[in-house]
This record gives sequence, structure tokens and C-alpha cells, in this order.
Amino acid sequence: MIPTLRTATLEDAELIAELTRAAWVGKPKDSSGHRESAETVLKSLEEGEAIIMELGGKPIGSVRIYPVLENGFPVALEMARLAVLPEYRGRGISTWLTNEVMIRALNRGCEELRLAVRTDEPGLVKFYERIGFFVDSSISYSHANPNSPKPITMRKYLFTRVPPKGDFV
Repeated sequence: MIPTLRTATLEDAELIAELTRAAWVGKPKDSSGHRESAETVLKSLEEGEAIIMELGGKPIGSVRIYPVLENGFPVALEMARLAVLPEYRGRGISTWLTNEVMIRALNRGCEELRLAVRTDEPGLVKFYERIGFFVDSSISYSHANPNSPKPITMRKYLFTRVPPKGDFV
């Protein structure tokens, strides 16, 4: 069976909250993902969008994305709350969801993806590094939990508008 992806609607707010809470099992107890609610998801959908992955009609994962604007133009997409149900981990679902975010970013002309990882989740940093992200403390992450320590910020360049230096023939 091949998973399918779809853009979430406002009616999916409770579903996304349930997915997030279920995926946060085993995560640090003070993580706000444990307290996710339909109201917080609705607020996030007002700012951006969410993608839901289903397998045979069953929701198994989701991710939220927000545009990062400079001078009114989207230059990056910020990823948040990437959630995969524990029984579906290790199957490439997180990479698949991240690739979908990358495709959407490229379709919008965005140059990069950005995300943040809690400092007590070093395995997540390693995962994102394996798929092309790098730690960059110079960027600010607008969706960080203000009640947690400053997260590790990461980015992945998709392309650059500035050509390499050198002679062109």
C-alpha cells in the first residue's frame, strides 16, 4: 500500500492534534506537543498550512509549514510539528513528509527550509543532517516554544538565486 498526502483543512484540526499527541509519546514531558489541541492547530492553520499522510485511509503522520517572508515575498518555509505515529516510524515517513514540504517550497520559489529541534533531542538533529539540513544559529525560528530552552535551529538550502563567482561563457 502506498501512502497518500493531502493538504489539511480546518476540519482536520482535531485529527492533527490527536496525531501530534500520539506521536509525542516518549518525547520530553515538558514538550508542548503533549498538550496539542484543536484550538492550537486552528491557530497554526491560520498562519500556514498542514500536510497529512494517510495509509489506506488511516492518518499516520503530519507536518505544519509556515512561510517566512522578506519584503513581502516567501524566501523559506518553516517546518513544525512533524509527527509520525510510533508504529510507522523507521519507514521513511518523516523523509517523505519533508520531501513534500521541499516540493511545496520550490513551487513557491522559496530558497530554503527551516526548522528547530529541542536541545534534548540530539537524534533529531542527526536525522535532519542526514537529509541535508545543517545547524545554523543565525536564524530565528518563529514557532519555538517560549517555555522551553532556545532550540537548535537548522536550515536546508534548496537553491540559491546568486550564481557562483567566476567567468561565464
